Amino acid sequence: MNRLYFIAAFALGIAMTASGADKPVNLSGKWTLDKEKSEFARGTPDSMSAVIADDGKKIHLTQTVGGPEGDRVVEMNIERDAESVNRSGDMEMRTKLHDDGAKLFEETRFSGPGGELTRKSTVTLSADGKTMTMDSDYESPDGAFHEKVVFNRAD
Repeated sequence: MNRLYFIAAFALGIAMTASGADKPVNLSGKWTLDKEKSEFARGTPDSMSAVIADDGKKIHLTQTVGGPEGDRVVEMNIERDAESVNRSGDMEMRTKLHDDGAKLFEETRFSGPGGELTRKSTVTLSADGKTMTMDSDYESPDGAFHEKVVFNRAD
């Protein structure tokens, strides 16, 4: 169950990055994990990629995470400026977000058979738009932890 939380958590975080304030950041395109710059608390995936389509009102995300059990794919549709509720298997994800124009602040509660996990993240995009960084603090039944995930634009 922890692996499913991990995959869904990062998928949702990437999608939430695309939601901005007055002039939303558009993250449409392909993104790949930068393992060397990322810091994982609970194991580094073999690979991670995301394809994002952003029409300004809705975001469609397809994320693939590679690991010892093979690839796992999470697809999500997220509306801007509203609490988003998504499901991945038997897990529900409720997200609230706001931004200050330069950073996105996101809070998500993941609920499923394995219990609850809460993530609070700050997401930034580099000035050239080629790097996305997600700094996240998690609270779980197993305790608190921090992760930093860095993605590079692949297209």
